[in-house]
Formats: sequence, structure tokens, C-alpha cells
Amino acid sequence: MRRAGLVAFCLAILLAACGDSANEYAPLQRGDEAPAYGAVSLDGDSVALASLAGRPVLLNVWATWCPPCREEMPALQELHDRYDERGLAVVAVSLDASAADAAAFARELGLTLRLLHDPAGRVTRTFRTTGVPETFLIGADGRIVRRWIGAFDPLADDVIASVEGALDEA
Repeated sequence: MRRAGLVAFCLAILLAACGDSANEYAPLQRGDEAPAYGAVSLDGDSVALASLAGRPVLLNVWATWCPPCREEMPALQELHDRYDERGLAVVAVSLDASAADAAAFARELGLTLRLLHDPAGRVTRTFRTTGVPETFLIGADGRIVRRWIGAFDPLADDVIASVEGALDEA
């Protein structure tokens, strides 16, 4: 019993010493401010999410070696085609080691949405993802509106409703 009390005391001291750093690893939730992030596009341009401020952003983390990611891409492109003129920025961040692999896949599908390349996986640490695919809808105010962990249908009614809502609030 004394040992359990000592362990609890040590944990309390450790957590107090860490302050809020434990929150650095807590999953991002609805209403949280989206973290600052940027990467290089497959075209070689530097792109920061801050440059899209004032627009809702659908941020998708993916890789060509991920079958569900590959399956989502045509629907993400359709979402881009449908809502780009209304202000939605669809941004897909590839974790592929090779930009050439991601670019070849993009050419094969005729993708025109914003494609970024992050072989070091900074996006996974910055957005505290659990794996791929993972998708975030960020409102024009820079706050997380929704988070989808794993495969999702970008054209599902609930996704469209969330996108429409974010566009209406922009």
C-alpha cells in the first residue's frame, strides 16, 4: 500500500514538473486552434497553412503505400472541384519518402488539389495524428471543426454538411 502511494506521489511530481507539456500529445479536438504548419508542395513551392487564413481547410494526411488513402483521393479531388471556388482549400500532405512516388500517383489520377510533401512526418507530430489516413476540417477562424481518424468518405452527407457549415461561417 505504501508503495502505491509512493508511485502516485512520484507521478504527481512528474506531471507537475511537466506542466502543460503533457497536453502537447493530447489529440486535437473540436474547437482547438489548428497548429502552425507548412511544407513544400509537389511543385516545389513552400506552403504554410497560415497563407490560407480566412478559408476553411480540409487537411488530409496520406501516403501512396496506404490503400485507404489511395481510395480517398478521387473523392478528395471531387470535393476540391466542388468547393474550391466557394473558398474551401483541400490540402493533402503525403508522408511518402519519395516525392516522385506521390507526384506519379497525382499525375495518374489527374489531381489538382494542393499536394504537399512531408517525408519527415512533421504533420503527424504537429497535428498529433494516429496514422494514415487522417483528416481535419479547419474553420476559417483557424479552429478544428472535425477530425476523421482512418478512412472516410469525403463525399458522405455528414462530411458535406460539415464543409457547408464551415463555408457558411467563413
